[in-house]
Amino acid sequence: MTGFDPFAAALNNMTAAKTPSAGAEQRPLTRAQADLKQAVELLEQMNTVSDGVKRNYLRRVKDFPALVMQVGLAQAVAFSVDKAGKNDDRGGAHRLLLNHLYAVWRPETQGQPVQLDDGKGREHVLKFLQDLSTAEYRHLTRRTLAAWVYFRRLSESVLDPDGTLGEERE
Repeated sequence: MTGFDPFAAALNNMTAAKTPSAGAEQRPLTRAQADLKQAVELLEQMNTVSDGVKRNYLRRVKDFPALVMQVGLAQAVAFSVDKAGKNDDRGGAHRLLLNHLYAVWRPETQGQPVQLDDGKGREHVLKFLQDLSTAEYRHLTRRTLAAWVYFRRLSESVLDPDGTLGEERE
């Protein structure tokens, strides 16, 4: 489908640097711009997953911030780690959610997935949270919620632009 893509246009407008003049430095992206760019890139990589996984991911991505606010980041992640061990659409959605979380936490991984199919990979995500100091944990919680705004807002537009997946409760 060729046509105007409003999300690509918005991303380009936010991240495009103006042509610098002869000795001017290029300004780095703000944290919000970097979060938006990362969310779009990671969500667009999901175009190969099944509709069932997308449907479950849409539900999880909407519910995750409320879960974090109710029980805390570590418990919310532990819940997803437990569900990620299943070999169904719901487990696939939780694995994607955990990989997106890890990409927010560790930008140097550049969105490379953590191997969550085995217990060792899931343990790695939990160990990462356990090794944080209290201040780092609080910062990571705020950082996760701030970045998750873009995943939540853009997930439906990128994954289900036609509205064919619908909102189904399990």
